[in-house]
Amino acid sequence: MAAKDLKDAGEVAHIADIVYHGDKLTLPEGMEIPDAITLLKDRQDFLETDVAMSETFNVFPWDGAYALDKVLTKKFGWAAATATPGFFGPRPPQLVSIDIAYGQKSEVPWGSFSIPKAKGLLATAAAWSGNRVAFQLNAKVKRKDEATIRAIFAEVREFLKENSIYRGKAIKLRFCDDAGNDLDMPEPKFLETGKLRPEHLIYSADVQNSIETNLFTPISRVRDCIDNDLSVKRGVLLGGPYGTGKTLAATVASTLAVEAGVTYIYVPRADELAKAIEFAKQYQSPACVVFCEDIDRVMDGERDVEMDDILNIIDGIDTKNSNIITVLTTNAMRSINPAMLRPGRLDAVIEVTPPDAEAVQRLLRLYGGSNVAVDADLSAVGSELAGCIPAVIAEVVKRAKLSQVRLNAPGERVKLLSSDALLDAAKTMRAQVKLLEETSAPKDPAITVDSTLAVVMERAVAPLMDRISDLEKDISHVKDRI
Repeated sequence: MAAKDLKDAGEVAHIADIVYHGDKLTLPEGMEIPDAITLLKDRQDFLETDVAMSETFNVFPWDGAYALDKVLTKKFGWAAATATPGFFGPRPPQLVSIDIAYGQKSEVPWGSFSIPKAKGLLATAAAWSGNRVAFQLNAKVKRKDEATIRAIFAEVREFLKENSIYRGKAIKLRFCDDAGNDLDMPEPKFLETGKLRPEHLIYSADVQNSIETNLFTPISRVRDCIDNDLSVKRGVLLGGPYGTGKTLAATVASTLAVEAGVTYIYVPRADELAKAIEFAKQYQSPACVVFCEDIDRVMDGERDVEMDDILNIIDGIDTKNSNIITVLTTNAMRSINPAMLRPGRLDAVIEVTPPDAEAVQRLLRLYGGSNVAVDADLSAVGSELAGCIPAVIAEVVKRAKLSQVRLNAPGERVKLLSSDALLDAAKTMRAQVKLLEETSAPKDPAITVDSTLAVVMERAVAPLMDRISDLEKDISHVKDRI
């Protein structure tokens, strides 16, 4: 078969039969040397043609850029921070400083640049699909360097499986600026975790059990849930008055998530929840927690387009099999639209009430630490402060020191807070809280002569108005008969 016939048949690349043995060239049987030369020349021309390549990675762009930087450094000894003139193309890429952990930054390349041992350019990009943005690599190289680029793509893919900078970490995420305008690139910021642990949280027994079962267990024991065929996808609503510890519970959840290798995303604005859940889909192995406060800002009142978007993203067909745990808070439980509360969207609705008397005693010991005697009887103090939020109880412990100074002899240093000192401070605080509640409560309108007459007239006129309405109906019926 002639070289032209080979080319037309699409077999120009099949030259495996032409082999070298040292300085000896062996041709296929029947192939003339001119045909072999032509075939090799066509193959060389083919390898010098340009080829475009592209791959989108299901990770956030900075995650992919960091992976690419590490792969190129390992493969070619290339470090973006010490780039030398001439290494990059005529327009060097921008070095972008990104957060890679809490308190840690790294510079990664972003743009188009050349690759050692390959002719052409490799370019990074952000690929948007709806509310989700992913990392994309594009390349335009000679056909002979295609294998080099494919190897880079494969190594980036493998690196991301084990070394993602976001998977298993806690981050705060914004998609819009404070005016509500979409950001060109979302802003992930790493959160510090570990300061608050489950033992730092104290609630009434029923509330404590509900939080541990419905929030902490699916996070800290996510693999046990999977092994027991339990759905990881969950929706948890923490509702109740301000200051009862809803946000604290979610903060502890971030610590448990990181310890379990679960990604944790804090969304400061309720109107960005849908975008955050789209982001979470990229990091849901083994699970991802999305925490959003004050969901009543977008989920109260009548259903509208924005509310339907959130309902659909939480319960949509593409999230039913996801491993996303959505944790929401509200200070106005009763204002949440019923459509949000149905099982399937929210698997647990937990009303975080102020601590009861028993929980108050545990809070006093937590805040007082070694300053409260182990054998101190705190039952009276607990009863006095039952129903007060934890911040009030913490203040009582502070004030109790002054009460203890009064109870001690002159010159005696305060070493322990007695139950009498704590009770004294609790009574003072309870009186202050009661006064605050009374002055903050909506006041009834003042009763005046005019308001009294208005009520009397309304009650006297109402029967007459009803009679007039009946007469109008009778007249209407007569007219219809005529």
